[in-house]
Amino acid sequence: MANAAAKRMELPWREPMDPRKLETWYNENIQHGTEEFDRDCRRAVDEVVRSVHRMCSSNGLLFDVSKVIKGGSLGKGTMVKDLSDVDLVAFINPPHLRSIVELGPVVYRQKLAGIIRDLEAALKRLPFVDSRSVTSNAFLVNFTIRNLGPRKRSLGVDLLPTADNCYGHGRAHADMFRAMLQLPNGYDREFYSASLVEHQLQFMERIPGHVKALIRLVKYWAYECLPDTLHKSYPLELITVYRWENAGKPERISKAQGLKDVLQVLTNLRGLRHYWAYLYDAALANQTITQLGYINPIVLDPANPTNNACWVYQKGNNIIMIEEAARATLKFNLLKDVVVSANWKG
Repeated sequence: MANAAAKRMELPWREPMDPRKLETWYNENIQHGTEEFDRDCRRAVDEVVRSVHRMCSSNGLLFDVSKVIKGGSLGKGTMVKDLSDVDLVAFINPPHLRSIVELGPVVYRQKLAGIIRDLEAALKRLPFVDSRSVTSNAFLVNFTIRNLGPRKRSLGVDLLPTADNCYGHGRAHADMFRAMLQLPNGYDREFYSASLVEHQLQFMERIPGHVKALIRLVKYWAYECLPDTLHKSYPLELITVYRWENAGKPERISKAQGLKDVLQVLTNLRGLRHYWAYLYDAALANQTITQLGYINPIVLDPANPTNNACWVYQKGNNIIMIEEAARATLKFNLLKDVVVSANWKG
């Protein structure tokens, strides 16, 4: 449904459009409606959050929640109308769920599985949730909110329960990351991810609105030009931020230059390697890359060095598909004659 809605728009890179008019096209086709979609999503998500707290406080569930964090595109402010789902992270209070370092991975997984089963059953009873849509895996419960806003949209939601896995590692996040590196496999490390969502949001809070607008444009390109399996937002968000920083963090930008810069990187993914000294330093980043055997493309999650945000690109022939799609777009009228300046200014 999301793709069908998007494909009703014209594709600016296929049109004989002056690059200077891309801003107007963006405002009319992407920005217009996204704010309404964002408001509708926030209202619906607030109702989910209230319902989760209510279910816990009324003893409907055998655990209680300290907070629910809005993650994903909604939390980062990079939603695109009709193309975005929502992540919610529910922090479960001890003793109902203690940290991985306290319980050990096996017991943690067992206790989390019980919480996920309870949440799945409870969500099916909520009137605004499509009960047929509720599914789960080892990490989350997925469901669809129906009749969202005046346009009666549907919204996919991932609800991820977690312990506060930063607890028990001292003050330095590096202690936690080193503990993660000592785990025998990536599957166990993945159970830390949800508890780091607040750090992802804090990283994106410092990114100005005009860069988030470019991120929306890049995501729209991906939805139009890449298969469904390559619509993951996070690597595209981070690559766009990386290229903006590489351009000197300009306060005003040409969207055409920014888009072309990002697409040029996507034509050479095997040359892509980047990380941020945000919660960890260069030594820990390089140790992680070496120890876990990561190969390019590498863009380490600023909130978690053990998470290569580009992991999905390395599956099958995904690198080839992305590079070919980016090269094809760069040949279209909109971008073929655009010169990318040092600071993205037209």
